[in-house]
Amino acid sequence: MNEKTPAISAKGAYAALGAAGFPTAYVKRSLPDWWDNALLKTSAGTLQFATILKQRLGVEVRFAPDGEMLVLSGSQRARFKHRAATQESELHVAATVGLALARLAIFSTKTVYQPLPNTAKSLASDVIRWSGQDTVGFENLLDYCWSRGVPVLFLKELPKTSKRVAGMAVQVDQRPAIVLGLNSPQNARQLFVLEHELAHVCLGHVGDSSVLVDEGLAAVTDSLEGAHAEITDKEEKQADAFALTMLRKGQSASLERSGRRLSAAELAVEATNAGRARGIDPGHLLLSYATEHDDWLNANVALSYLPNTRTALAMLTKKFLANTDPHRLTEENRDHLLSAQGFS
Repeated sequence: MNEKTPAISAKGAYAALGAAGFPTAYVKRSLPDWWDNALLKTSAGTLQFATILKQRLGVEVRFAPDGEMLVLSGSQRARFKHRAATQESELHVAATVGLALARLAIFSTKTVYQPLPNTAKSLASDVIRWSGQDTVGFENLLDYCWSRGVPVLFLKELPKTSKRVAGMAVQVDQRPAIVLGLNSPQNARQLFVLEHELAHVCLGHVGDSSVLVDEGLAAVTDSLEGAHAEITDKEEKQADAFALTMLRKGQSASLERSGRRLSAAELAVEATNAGRARGIDPGHLLLSYATEHDDWLNANVALSYLPNTRTALAMLTKKFLANTDPHRLTEENRDHLLSAQGFS
């Protein structure tokens, strides 16, 4: 694109974006407040529109001589781990937007990136030693990521027509970022997703300037289709094993049962005591119990009895604001980065 880029019609531009999975309403929410579609009548405005789309949505476009705007596929930069019933095209928008947000976040992160340990045991030991705590929990792992220059984002704003994802592992110019997409405030669920995505990074599953998308993780979903299906993907098995090794330190995650179905209150007490004794996050013990015994109802109630177990989304906001420099981005891109995460 250059000064000879043709002017385009707003109707044609939004139609092309809509066909690529980006509805007009969603695109307009992503544009800066000052944007006026009349700018598309000029070559300079057309170039500016293309720049904004790439920065904020990860969408790359080119223009035909007749003024038609063509949306280029970004699928070559993404790999997808999804359910059999899901088409990869249904996840392209999440992947494209996630990569764009990660790029902005990496640029605005204060801390220089320090490579992560490449084994689960060494990473768990590093987190525990660095935090001074006995367990790997959501907050200390989140803080550890930021301390190593690895931003952790939450992708909230997506078109209604786009499928949500559990998480994404991203790498931009040899720097990783994690994008959480699971729309849950429960720390235990977000902890497993974070560890799973970190595993993909540590195990070298993510290529440079690319994104690996996990639609759903069986260990944290209780009612989604395919949640209990056998995992056959080799990389997913490796990432799950990595995450579980970090969480459990080679110990059992089973909760004692007295031959009868435990009440939610009893489960909460048992998870708290076992977690303290084994150095395992009690929320994870409850998720493991639910998976093992298919007792998600009691496990979810038990999770609500544990203190500070639904603070994950608020924590993501707090840590993001504390660890990024607002002056490294334009005010408009900063506002967009916050808005896309539901932080403003």
